[in-house]
Amino acid sequence: MKVLVTGAMGRLGSVVRKELLRRGHAVVATDLRAASSEAEVEPGVPFELVDLRDSAAVYPLLRGQDAVVHLANIPSLRVGVSPQVVLSENVAMNANVFQAARELGVPRIVFASSLQAMIRLDDGRPTAPPYTIPYFPLDGDAPTNPGRNYYGLSKEFGERMLRLLSEQEPERRCTSLRFPMLAGDWLRERVQQPLPLSGLNFGEALTYLELPDAAVLVALVLERQAPGYHQYFPAQALQLEGLSPAATVARFYPDSPARCPGEPIRALVDRTALERDFGFFPQPPLTVRLTGN
Repeated sequence: MKVLVTGAMGRLGSVVRKELLRRGHAVVATDLRAASSEAEVEPGVPFELVDLRDSAAVYPLLRGQDAVVHLANIPSLRVGVSPQVVLSENVAMNANVFQAARELGVPRIVFASSLQAMIRLDDGRPTAPPYTIPYFPLDGDAPTNPGRNYYGLSKEFGERMLRLLSEQEPERRCTSLRFPMLAGDWLRERVQQPLPLSGLNFGEALTYLELPDAAVLVALVLERQAPGYHQYFPAQALQLEGLSPAATVARFYPDSPARCPGEPIRALVDRTALERDFGFFPQPPLTVRLTGN
């Protein structure tokens, strides 16, 4: 399969490139950031330095491709970048890629959305405890609710654009992956020591996904995605030593409902749809020892 990967020089894009090549796909890489050296891009992988905010520049990238993995966005609300710039530029990139894919007949689209499209993080920061999560166990069917988070809004708009595209052309395969915090080796090293409660991402339901797992999932989705629009929440959740998932919810999320009232909560995340549709099983969850809190 011929696959365009946008945001190919980023943390996720770098591992996705390698995984797709390992599986025998023909990859074209594009990013706004130039490769710092020839060694940074694998031999035989064409690299295009393109600004996806320029709609005219996007069409040549997608012509003749079988699929696009769209990872290129401003990754969060960052110091030095205004919220309105994050929103406007991400929406422009998403609209340009999706519209060009539609007009050129690219049949497969995978979009890196975010859990911030469905968990309220005003100004990109968690609200004060007690934290409110849509429900437990959390899955990709949660309704959008980014609150006053322009990054989350940009992802919500991206999902809406893909859903509309699939409604207009039901045979096109469009998938949004609502990624949580993407973790490298740093997270495994961090949890080797006891951590205070303040050091954990309770506002994001303790969720994360290790980068190698994320890359494998992107490849699986490309190879197995069904026609129409689909969205998923590919996440693992930190386990708190000495606390079951039900006890964790009772202690830290007393205002968050159970998705299936009357049934015990056995996990913070439900990956049933990912297991069923793609055979995706991430690495076992990391366990965190808490300091005396």
